[in-house]
Amino acid sequence: MLNDMLPNSIVYELRTDTILSRSQEQNLLNPTSSSMPQSNLCPFRTLLLTIGLLFAWGCSSQEPKADVSNSPVANKDRPPLKIGLIDAPELERELKVRWQAASDQPIQIENVPAHDIAGRSLFAADVVIFPGNLMGDLIHKGVIGKLPSQAMAKSDSQNSPARWQGIASYGGHVYAQPLGATNLAAIVRRADIQPLIELDGLLTEARGLNANSERQWTQFLKSIEVDRSELSQATNESLDAKLSNLSHREQDWLVERFLWIAATTDARRKGLFDLAKMDARLNQPEFAFAAKVLARLVRSFPETLLDEPPAAWNSVTDPSTDKTSFAIGWPKSHANENTESNSATQERAKVAPLVWNANHGLVASVGKNTRQTSVSCKFLLWLCEPEQREAFRSISPRIELFPTQIDRDMAREDYREFQLANSRDKRKEGMELSLRLANADQYRALLADSLIAAIRSPDQSTELMAQCSQSWNELTTKLGKETQRISEEQSMGYQK
Repeated sequence: MLNDMLPNSIVYELRTDTILSRSQEQNLLNPTSSSMPQSNLCPFRTLLLTIGLLFAWGCSSQEPKADVSNSPVANKDRPPLKIGLIDAPELERELKVRWQAASDQPIQIENVPAHDIAGRSLFAADVVIFPGNLMGDLIHKGVIGKLPSQAMAKSDSQNSPARWQGIASYGGHVYAQPLGATNLAAIVRRADIQPLIELDGLLTEARGLNANSERQWTQFLKSIEVDRSELSQATNESLDAKLSNLSHREQDWLVERFLWIAATTDARRKGLFDLAKMDARLNQPEFAFAAKVLARLVRSFPETLLDEPPAAWNSVTDPSTDKTSFAIGWPKSHANENTESNSATQERAKVAPLVWNANHGLVASVGKNTRQTSVSCKFLLWLCEPEQREAFRSISPRIELFPTQIDRDMAREDYREFQLANSRDKRKEGMELSLRLANADQYRALLADSLIAAIRSPDQSTELMAQCSQSWNELTTKLGKETQRISEEQSMGYQK
């Protein structure tokens, strides 16, 4: 009979789950009971026992669902992990090779230029790797969200530099794992670097920074500046042609070098905007002065001031030349071809202690709309491992090692001086001069146009910066003052 096949536990559950009275239970389980006719009892009991047995068989036949969050990363049956690689195409090949060696989870990489994120859909990306100055735009567009707790590294990252924390945060919340937050620094050959060393010591003074900055920059420029009138017409025409054909990336670096100079003035404290009114401050004297300094530097050293930071740095440390040179950039790892010469006749390149974080270091975030959160988080943790950092740092200087890792490049003197300047950053640097609010690309484009005009006509720098300030205000009004004010405050680290 079915009741003989049913386990006692199921019978017990049937008894306790029904709404029958105790006497009815006895009658149901005792076929000899006189209180219920046998003819009425059997069909009723058989029906209940059949239902219970089928329920038991159904439960036992269902296999438990796999817990995706605890599944191994290596799972070739999953859909590809979609990686959005913004403005970092140099990482694609090594990223594929190293991930395939660690996992059979397929990945699909899409390279996106930084200036094209407004015109491309990154909403399907599971992981997004990008320069930190794009964070405001990506949050505003809904591409990335707050970093899940399972993507937080818990070992070496706790000993990471304070500037890493700033580049990975927005509005007081963590949105990314920092891969690096490389500072911009100045490197000089065959020139007196002492004025810039003294300027670094003056940055902490509460008053007179603009006057101090102007005095020190004037002294420094006298030691390195090329008289433009002595240059050939062909050289002048070459510079003008170069300025007319700058790529988006070259324009971005021109803007960042301008802001690096501005960071040696009162602008480092007062920022780019008056937050009370959300009015641009580019019409202030310190920005006009920074534009003039940039113009004089570019007109003397166009080959380095208009180049990528690592390439510009290597041009100054190149042992094959011994001419006066200047660059604002950062060193590339393992640049053995540019190792300093030991020749007694060659003057060594020197690094100024002035550093500023342009937020161009790379960070990695989980896509806001990912359907593979667990695997995406594991990918981020894998990417931040010391072994991966060392491998990718040799490809991109925008990725840095943990302070606890052995850095083989410290054998190079210029690299050692650069890292010494970086190590002085024991706290979070202010973000007042960082262009990483929502729609930052539009502000940056307007500023780049004004700076190019100022390089061509340095005497008009004050008027050009005032015009750019007005253009920024019009853009802010168009985008919404309150929206942009909140975004700017969040980009500076204020909690919202």
